Amino acid sequence: MTASPLATRTAKYTALDAPTGFEEPVLRAVRDDLQQCSQRVEVDVRGNVFGYQDGSSADGPLIMITAHADEIGFLATSILAGGYLRFTKLGGPTSMVLPGQRVRVLSRSGPLEGVIGVKPGHILSPAGAHQVPPIAEMYIDVGAESAEQAAEWGIEAGTPAVFVGEWTATQNPNRFFGKCVDNRAGIVAVLEIAERLAKVEAAASFVHAIVVEEEVGLRGAAVAALDVKPDVVIAIDTVPSGGTPDLKPDELPWSIGGGPLLKVRETRGLSTHGPLRELFRQTAEEKGIPLQLIVDTAGMTDAASAQQASGNIAALTIGLARKYSHSAVEMFDVRDLDQIVELVFHAVGKITTKQQLLRI
Repeated sequence: MTASPLATRTAKYTALDAPTGFEEPVLRAVRDDLQQCSQRVEVDVRGNVFGYQDGSSADGPLIMITAHADEIGFLATSILAGGYLRFTKLGGPTSMVLPGQRVRVLSRSGPLEGVIGVKPGHILSPAGAHQVPPIAEMYIDVGAESAEQAAEWGIEAGTPAVFVGEWTATQNPNRFFGKCVDNRAGIVAVLEIAERLAKVEAAASFVHAIVVEEEVGLRGAAVAALDVKPDVVIAIDTVPSGGTPDLKPDELPWSIGGGPLLKVRETRGLSTHGPLRELFRQTAEEKGIPLQLIVDTAGMTDAASAQQASGNIAALTIGLARKYSHSAVEMFDVRDLDQIVELVFHAVGKITTKQQLLRI
């Protein structure tokens, strides 16, 4: 079975361990990739990486296409006497999947394999067997025999950890799962779009921004938008999907394999800019790309914080549906990712003037 180039590239990026605040492996990789298709690449102190492509019109709009670099994870808070690690969450790992889950602890001396401990089923009460312990009672076991040994291995308070969820191809040649599909798939889309835009002439100028700290409050995108001052922000991110037996049909009424997601509104977040929404809908119809309209998902995206950064930005989110969000086995359909690249590439090429962005 031969994987698509998009799947191969996504596998490369999901193999990198880069939890919030420790995004350097991804930032270095995207900097190298953007240098191949940008006039210039810049990095700010916060860690955001920008690849600039100059348009043909001096008065053309500046369009920022963005995805976040960080993945959910964990931070060690203390080392117990037996070498076990107490920890807290980075972002929102799903608590119910944590007991017994493999993790990788990113110590100062190098990565260490570990597991989140689980009480033996033989001694659990019937009620206890169906309960998830609070995070404060969970611990990571890296095989250390003492706190001193764990410290010798480079572990200390503040050491990060991530899920172990290796890239896996299913029997369906279009579907894959693993850790941090959120949002390494979005990064791959931005890079693919940047490479395609580098080969055409466009009136607009583009900045392809890979930003930090999304999982803990959409922070990097706000900083990036203040720095870049774009006229348009297109955020590409993954979105929890429905279509599984444990969800009602109307609970998350979109699914993987159904095409790109166009967010109309986010709960407590973005209201998609009307002219952009209509432009993307028209482009999807012209190109025969299926489009799933979604409203009021539980999550928010970087488009929300970027839009508010200056108050003068037209913003839109294009989503990739994923199953099993914020676990080690996020599943997606690579056809959706391919269609996102097609849709965004063709749609942004139609934005030639700032006047197109006016709502009235």
